Amino acid sequence: MGHWTVKVKSNIEDDNGKLRAITETFLVNAGEIEDAQAKVREKFKGSTWEWEIRAVAKSGIAEYIGGPELNIG
Repeated sequence: MGHWTVKVKSNIEDDNGKLRAITETFLVNAGEIEDAQAKVREKFKGSTWEWEIRAVAKSGIAEYIGGPELNIG
C-alpha cells in the first residue's frame, strides 16, 4: 500500500447564494492510482454538489503515525 494525494474541486454555494469553487487535498492509502481514485469516488458518492478529481499524485509520506485511524472511502 502507498499513500496518494488526491485533489478534488467542488462547487459549493456560499452564504450569499453564490457558487464558489474550492479545491481540497485528501491523503488516500491505496495500492495503485486507480484504487485511490475509486476510494475518493466512493467517499463523494451521493453528494448533492458538483465535484471532480483534479489531480492524483504519489505522496512522499512514508507512514501515518498516531491520532485516529484515517477513514477514507
